[in-house]
Amino acid sequence: MKTKSFILMLAGVVLPMVLVICSCGPKPPKLILDAPDQYALALREFENKHWDKAALELQKLILNYPGVGFIDSAQYLLGMTYLNQKEYPLAIDEFNRLLSSFPTSSLADDATFKAAECDFRLSPRAELDQSHTQKALEELNNFLEEYPESNQRQQALDLINQGRSKLAKKGYKSGLLYYKIGRYLPAELYFQQVLDEYSDTEWAKPARFYLAESLYKEKKYNQAKTEYESYLQNSPKDELTKKINRRLEKIDKILASGVKEKTEANKR
Repeated sequence: MKTKSFILMLAGVVLPMVLVICSCGPKPPKLILDAPDQYALALREFENKHWDKAALELQKLILNYPGVGFIDSAQYLLGMTYLNQKEYPLAIDEFNRLLSSFPTSSLADDATFKAAECDFRLSPRAELDQSHTQKALEELNNFLEEYPESNQRQQALDLINQGRSKLAKKGYKSGLLYYKIGRYLPAELYFQQVLDEYSDTEWAKPARFYLAESLYKEKKYNQAKTEYESYLQNSPKDELTKKINRRLEKIDKILASGVKEKTEANKR
């Protein structure tokens, strides 16, 4: 009986002490964080470039607290986690979701630009289909019209220049392919397109030369002469100058001899 009484007495003393000690220690982590803590956790993972973990925590925040005031920031960061992992289609979806759900957000201009940038990043090398490049250029031009004062303006202009250069290169390469296999008429069409639409790119100069060459091969001497002279006017001295001058001398001799130019009518 004495032993039992002692145990009961000891329990009456020790148990309250244990409860006090336990109450003073760190609290167990909450299974579901409140919105600010959840955002802070996601932001910490994002800043540490733990993209997968950041995406997971941001998804939790968006799912559990869809009405919180900073949810547009979470949506934008989720798009950025995918962009940083080069998961461009997923990033586009998240940026567009921000734009549809929060069109007046202060992040709307950045989201618009980033969606266009992702389309640009999806475009392949110039020789392949350029639908993503064309879409990105359309989006970037719309972005500049809608947000003319955006701090992303210069980046948008740089991407537009890169995109236009890629489209010009594709046109030039297509023309050159036709030229090399002796199909000069489609070659002329591609080279002319480069000159008409992308005259400010580095591909305009070689396109003009091969346009002149194609016309020369087709015996369209007056047109060829005009293009050769235009080339020399813009580039009076380069590695092609001697060749062009020889071509012009030959054209002048041909025209002086009274040879008629080849036309669509007399080709038939």
